[in-house]
Order: sequence, then C-alpha cells, then structure tokens
Amino acid sequence: MPSRQAREVMVSPVITCRRSDKLREVAALFVRHTISGVPVVDREGRLCGIITKHDLLGLILPDYLELFADIDFIRDFSVLLSCNLDVLESDLLLAEDVMSYEPLKVKPETALMKCAALLHQHRADILCVVDPEGRLLGVLTTTDIARAFFGG
Repeated sequence: MPSRQAREVMVSPVITCRRSDKLREVAALFVRHTISGVPVVDREGRLCGIITKHDLLGLILPDYLELFADIDFIRDFSVLLSCNLDVLESDLLLAEDVMSYEPLKVKPETALMKCAALLHQHRADILCVVDPEGRLLGVLTTTDIARAFFGG
C-alpha cells in the first residue's frame, strides 16, 4: 500500500495575507478562523513567509524574557507590560515586519510521514505545500496529520 501524500491531507484553500497587510488585521485572522499560521504570499500566490501564533506571542512578551532560562521566580506577570502592545494596536507593523522568511515547505507528493517528521523535528505546527514555482497550494498542521494517522 503506497504511503499517503501531503496533497491528500493538506487544507486548501488557505487563509493568507500579503507582506503589506497590517499586522493588526493579520492577528484578527487568527482569532476569526482559529488557525495555526498565516502564510504570506505575493500577487502570484508564491510563498514569501509565514506568521505563526508563536510569532505573535513573541511580540507581546518583553524581549528580555529570553535571557532567563527559568521564569518561575516572577510572581506577578502584570509588571511585565510590553511596550510592544501599543505598536501592535497601531498600524505601524506590517506582516513583513514579523513574518518568518523561511517557512517549512514541502511538495504535494511528499510522504505524510516525512511531513510529520519535519514538523516534529522543527517543533512547528504548520507546513506549507508549494508547487515547483513556489506557489502555495495548501497547508498541513499537526492536527491535520494526527487526524490522518489516528482518525477523528
């Protein structure tokens, strides 16, 4: 029995944005559609990058938190108000300011097991499926792959 391929499980069409979209609008897509990531595409639909929930969380947390290996000593997180919140609520940040420029991507014929391995290896939640010209065809999330392997 041949192994399943990315094209069989990928979600398509995909909710996307453009580099010039306001980050505030992109963040609203996450809430409205309960998605793991928003691929950033150009006019021809070629994949340019991706914005994930993790990227958005990184924006609201103070940068200095990355300096600590353990944050259990912080008793009151309300004192960690981020100065980034004002910027996020304004129209100053665009998708291209936050997107990861090297999203995980595979071809439609990639074996589903390899897709699972890539997501696990990179500790990622979303994988983009692209054609030979780099146009976005669909996405695969850890949930999609779990559903394909375990049913549901």
